[in-house]
Amino acid sequence: MKNLPNALLAADVVVNLHECTDFSLMPDVAKLELHNVEVVRSVLFHSNSPLIQLSTPFLQCSHRWPNVYEPERDPIVFRPQWPFPEYCASKYEAEKLVKSASIDCYIVRSVPTYGEGDNCSILTDLIYLSNDKTVLSLGDDDGHMQMAYAGNVSVALWSAVCRLLSQSTSLDLNESFDDELNDLLTSAENSFRYQQSNDKCEDNNKSRLYAIKEEDENLEGYRARHNTVRTSFDGDCDSKRGCDENLTEEIDVFDNENTTVQITSGNTEKRGAHNADFSIINDATFSNGKKRIFEIFLVNDETPKKTVYNTYGQLLYNSKRLRSATQLSFIPLYYIYLLLAMVIQFAIKLIGPLRFATMLPSPSFLYFYFHHWTFFNSTKSLLMLGYKPELGFKECVNKCAQHYRELRKKDVRTFSWQNSIIYPEGSCNQLVVR
Repeated sequence: MKNLPNALLAADVVVNLHECTDFSLMPDVAKLELHNVEVVRSVLFHSNSPLIQLSTPFLQCSHRWPNVYEPERDPIVFRPQWPFPEYCASKYEAEKLVKSASIDCYIVRSVPTYGEGDNCSILTDLIYLSNDKTVLSLGDDDGHMQMAYAGNVSVALWSAVCRLLSQSTSLDLNESFDDELNDLLTSAENSFRYQQSNDKCEDNNKSRLYAIKEEDENLEGYRARHNTVRTSFDGDCDSKRGCDENLTEEIDVFDNENTTVQITSGNTEKRGAHNADFSIINDATFSNGKKRIFEIFLVNDETPKKTVYNTYGQLLYNSKRLRSATQLSFIPLYYIYLLLAMVIQFAIKLIGPLRFATMLPSPSFLYFYFHHWTFFNSTKSLLMLGYKPELGFKECVNKCAQHYRELRKKDVRTFSWQNSIIYPEGSCNQLVVR
């Protein structure tokens, strides 16, 4: 967090993928608030660049009714039926912050992912519980929780970046910039020659550099970096020589909080210095002059809509790790566990937090992955972002099969329902994000 302002300095676009997940029986509300809400608040405070915020489709899910081919929906409609109330509440607060911001924003609600490098998902949970021998078979061959290959989700995020930049500015990241760069170099060369030949122009337009030390990251330092006075190219200054004669004295940009610099040039409009770093995104030369952009997209791929065992069998099973011949019925076990969870939560209210409760999954977690029907309609991302999954399901399986087949119980550090932010023992300043 200390280096966040420097990381966002002059960024053309910000993609916030940081989040904390907690689907346990006793979620850590403080961590959820810190990582899912306060981090987003800090990003919005320190950056005026377009933002893409990662969110979750659980905001538009009901734990009572099947969630079948749902398009983008308002989370407030589902609030009484959220499967994970504490986690969903923190993500909803983050979405509200993004929605109320003045910058251009996309919210991307991505389904859970799988792929190479995965060490914390429902697949790794089953691998851990198998003890490298037999994968427990739970359920009645009913229900599906939609997941997507991580590589396809990254393609969707890049499509969102390109689309948002093209809407916020005249930039298209898929096009060549050779002509534009040549024009900029020519303009810069003309400006340099003009400044060499005109001492007065050089004195009035000399730029100032401000060095902000990291330890001086305070309100004044933040203002100094963001109240940047913008200058324009001087290649056409021969036709506007009168513009520099109006600048007869130096102006201190930081005299007060609302300082603005006005430059008169014929019919040129007066503009104040914005609270932003100089960037092609914030430069009026590239602005398309449209109103603020805000959209919400659901992202998934073509992973089949079957049970966990039938969909990911090629990833779970190998020559040593086999599927159990005995299949446990879900409903009886679910209601037994639900009753146990209610007793534990009642005990927590009476005697306080119980550490072992953080290691137990929420009943909704089991219900969604082994019995409930949950998959979404991503037509909007197809039409507006032009997003198409780069890899089909067979290709995804081929790419990540080796990773899962070689994964062993000792390689799985935590269950996917536990809090994803881990503070190492004996450390107060470091954290590990799963």
